[in-house]
Amino acid sequence: MEHWLLIRIEGFKQQELLSQCMKKNIPLRQIKIKNNIELTMRVRQEDFDLVKKLGKNKYRFTVLSEGGYIPLLSGLLANKARILGIAIFLFIVYFQTLFVSEIRIEGYEGFTEREVRQCLRDGGMFEGSRKSMDLEKLKLYLYDKLDNVAFVGINMKGCLAEVRIVEGTINLEKVDKSAPCHIVADREGYVERVTPIEGIRAVDTGDYVNKGDILIAGNIPIQSTTYGQPENSLTERYVHAEGKVTARIPYWFVYNQSAYERVKKPTGKFFYTFQVQLGEKTLSTEEIYQPYEVSVKEELKTVKGLRPFPFSFSVAKVNEVELFSRERSREEMEKQVNKLIRQEIKEKLPKNTQILNKSLYFTNKKNIIEVAVMIESLQEIGMEQEIVIGENAERGAETGNQ
Repeated sequence: MEHWLLIRIEGFKQQELLSQCMKKNIPLRQIKIKNNIELTMRVRQEDFDLVKKLGKNKYRFTVLSEGGYIPLLSGLLANKARILGIAIFLFIVYFQTLFVSEIRIEGYEGFTEREVRQCLRDGGMFEGSRKSMDLEKLKLYLYDKLDNVAFVGINMKGCLAEVRIVEGTINLEKVDKSAPCHIVADREGYVERVTPIEGIRAVDTGDYVNKGDILIAGNIPIQSTTYGQPENSLTERYVHAEGKVTARIPYWFVYNQSAYERVKKPTGKFFYTFQVQLGEKTLSTEEIYQPYEVSVKEELKTVKGLRPFPFSFSVAKVNEVELFSRERSREEMEKQVNKLIRQEIKEKLPKNTQILNKSLYFTNKKNIIEVAVMIESLQEIGMEQEIVIGENAERGAETGNQ
């Protein structure tokens, strides 16, 4: 960027001066002839003295403005406030690179993003935390706190933290198709339907089964027709039992609900508070000045710094309130309990579970209402269990000898 001057020339015979400048190869720009005695043009700083020399004392020269890097730097250096602003800007640019401004999580299926983020926060990584943390230590923490995780990868790209989680697969041991097996219950429940494909049905609809009880037997009794054995002598053949068994499985949950609720009534008094958060540091005027015993804070506006700078400024309104107590209705408690039940079902019951019935029972215990919830679900409960024929045969031989 060259240093140039915008000048005004006043005098007669302007064309003569322009011709002399062209003969000397002086670059002239933005030439504007206003009238017979005045014109403006732009000329380089180093050529200005030569133009004045060519004009001698016939013309009057006036510098209207300057441009280029020299005037720009001179103006910046002459203004101390501007220098301070540039220094602060450079410090902010450097300071913002020391913090994590965004966390991106990929690969989770069995967990919610909220659970993974909370685990990262407990391990020391969150929006606004320092980048100078031990990532290997954080990975070990995630392996320990998150179940069934096969791989954890954390990659820092500037102030962006990319977290990738690969969940392990729980491989249920399958019995070889050529090996005989039973279908047994993997949990307790009331049998709803048994559909055997191979094997013999061992339970009836409505039967209560415990974990490990045989549902579809893989040993099929057959009547022996061998000469020399009694007609009522029975032997067995073994098959790989297959089929589908569903059962009604009950679940019980108990929740305690308060019979009374505190109601907050505004008094009309309020004040405004400001909060500044810079990285992990927080400064709030509410901590300095709080004249009310009971108050409610209402967020009005929050301004966040440009990514990836972990800065935020928020304005809130603090209202003084009075506390009153009122009795909660049964409908309110039922609504709250149903919300808790949905969360329990999501976390504790297997996927694709069908809910058949749901019953709520309320018991008044002074100021506490105990709510017992019974949920009846329909689930598949069958799993394969291998039959060890050799052991069965040896036991049968020992019994015959006795």
